Amino acid sequence: MKVDLGKQVLEYFSERNQSELTIELEEIPSNCCLGRLPELKLLDTPPSDPDQYRHFLVHGIRIHVSRVLRTQDTLKVFLSGFGPFKNLEVSGVNLIL
Repeated sequence: MKVDLGKQVLEYFSERNQSELTIELEEIPSNCCLGRLPELKLLDTPPSDPDQYRHFLVHGIRIHVSRVLRTQDTLKVFLSGFGPFKNLEVSGVNLIL
């Protein structure tokens, strides 16, 4: 699997003096017949149980991807929003578990 970080993402990490990104699954409980809703959770800290993650080093950024997540060949990390409302997002993950 390849992890793609664009120039804007690298600047985002540099501005925040951040060198870790953990991508994991968060299951949100639902009161209706859907059961749980899967969502991605992005953290700026290393995982508490590293054995449950795949690890990548991209341009000095340590990326940890949960082994539970089904990913495509390329995982793309990008910025959305503008100004002070920018946040990281990820594409290339299949959330249908």
